[in-house]
Parts: sequence; structure tokens; C-alpha cells
Amino acid sequence: MSTTFGILKLQIDHDKIVDDDGDLLEYISENVFEPVFFRSMNNSRWLTHLGPYISDDIKVYALDNTQQGIFTIKDCKNLINKENDSSSE
Repeated sequence: MSTTFGILKLQIDHDKIVDDDGDLLEYISENVFEPVFFRSMNNSRWLTHLGPYISDDIKVYALDNTQQGIFTIKDCKNLINKENDSSSE
């Protein structure tokens, strides 16, 4: 299941844009996000060359699917590292 993740471009309170599961509320426009990460089966990747340098604690939001356990930049980095480790075996 592939998903594009983004970070907020505007200063908006996190609790006002997500539901109890952490998924975006239906009426939130994707225009307030900058896409930074793409998750797919064993081919996850950054959508910006700055991705690996973004602070680990920055929240990411699933723009076209569910969060699937990815909530921060650190989660994105961990997923890439995990995929790289499995592909090198």
C-alpha cells in the first residue's frame, strides 16, 4: 500500500487537523502540506533532498492513505534504514 507523507507548511495545531487515530480530517486541504516522503512496498524514498536532514520530531501526515505507523520524520528514516538493511542481506 503506497502513501505520500507531507509536513505542514503553516503553523496549525496538530489536534485540529487529525482524528483520534491520527488520520487527517476529511475537510483538511492537502495544499497546506509539503510532500516529503513516499512509502511503498520495499521502495520507500524521500521526495525532497532535504528529507534526511529534517528534524526527527517533525510530524508527518498521510496525504492519500492512512498513517500506517508513520507519524514523524524519525519513523520515515527508520523505515528507509530497515528497507536498506533487508535489501543488503
